[in-house]
Amino acid sequence: MKVLETIQSVDTGAPAIGASRGDAKKKLLYLALCDPDLEVTGATVRMGAFVRHLARYYDVTLVNMAGSGHRVEEPIEERFRDRDNCLGVSGRVRVEFSRAGYFLLSPTLYHQADALLRSRRFDYLLADYGLAAVYGKLLSRRYRVPLIYSSHNVEYRMYQDLSKHDFRRTMLAPYVYWAERGACRAASLVITISDRDRSQYAKWIPTHRIEVIPQGFDPEAANPFYEPPAKSPPVVLFVGSFRSENNRVAGRRIVKEIAPAVLQMRSDVRFQLIGADPPSDFKGSNIDCRGFVEDLNPYMKRANLVIAPLPFAHGMATKIVSALAFGKTVLSTPEAAAGIARNYRQLELAPLGAFAAKIVELLAARPAVDPDDFAALKAEYAWPNLMARLHERIEACCAGSNPGRSLPGCGGSPWQ
Repeated sequence: MKVLETIQSVDTGAPAIGASRGDAKKKLLYLALCDPDLEVTGATVRMGAFVRHLARYYDVTLVNMAGSGHRVEEPIEERFRDRDNCLGVSGRVRVEFSRAGYFLLSPTLYHQADALLRSRRFDYLLADYGLAAVYGKLLSRRYRVPLIYSSHNVEYRMYQDLSKHDFRRTMLAPYVYWAERGACRAASLVITISDRDRSQYAKWIPTHRIEVIPQGFDPEAANPFYEPPAKSPPVVLFVGSFRSENNRVAGRRIVKEIAPAVLQMRSDVRFQLIGADPPSDFKGSNIDCRGFVEDLNPYMKRANLVIAPLPFAHGMATKIVSALAFGKTVLSTPEAAAGIARNYRQLELAPLGAFAAKIVELLAARPAVDPDDFAALKAEYAWPNLMARLHERIEACCAGSNPGRSLPGCGGSPWQ
């Protein structure tokens, strides 16, 4: 595995939000298994928001795998590089993505993070989701830096569900359980995405070390204040990376079952499926499968209805939060919307067998843009509000918890 790009840390000179000009930002090392500036999944959307907003409060150095394993045209990849993006980090190391590194261990990613911690002082270490937990636990213990573990879902439970479709997940589930539980126990602060996930982690650690930060949205970009789309032809939108088995199952159900049933009742409806790596058989009458798109906002604005026919879900569905922010009516299964408060009138729940009839009903009865929920959505899910709260929790839980830094080389390396 290669190191693709290293950008040296620089002193931006900008004080942290709420700090005086004489105060320097605290330093945070951020470890991620995906590309936070390549928004192909809900996880990478969340990572990007975390990095971008935490960089307003901290001097952030980012170490991540490049490309998230997705096939993306090189010109798009170039535009997402740190020198052109808006993450705002002061330093960055990108290592080549590999499946072995993602699902097991990446010595290259570990050594790059280890070298940074050996050469300079960091106040906090944030390990973002999944098996980043392994690096976070090892490095936090070795260098005695307070660990923040950010969870996008209860990972081992997701592996158990996915094992129904992929036997390899069955073999990995115990390893993921060990890594996730170990990181939670080692962390000064654990970030979950829902109250349901917090309840699971509360079996391992005290609740005062857990903070729920739900999936959010940027209210400047995602809001209902735009010209409503045309009523005809009505567009029904589904969004999600098709590398996820859950999204593939949902997409196949749309193409094979839901769309044909809807078209029998209303022939002018257009179904649009957007997400990386769609299967080749996602074709049919009135089906438009676009694959990955660089900018999702125009498609959200054009949609008359957004659907989430997911058979199961973990964490919190990014597609639902984003669509609600755009003022869209969202038709979801109860499972997909389990992480979202049910007090939004735009959010409609139905079992999969009732989706076709419900789509026709909602297209006739609901406006394509409804701003009434936006104030409540912004208060609960806008990234600036969520990350201000996270900053307060980091300082409350982690500041002063560093017992002192070990000498370089203390503790050893598992690859030495």
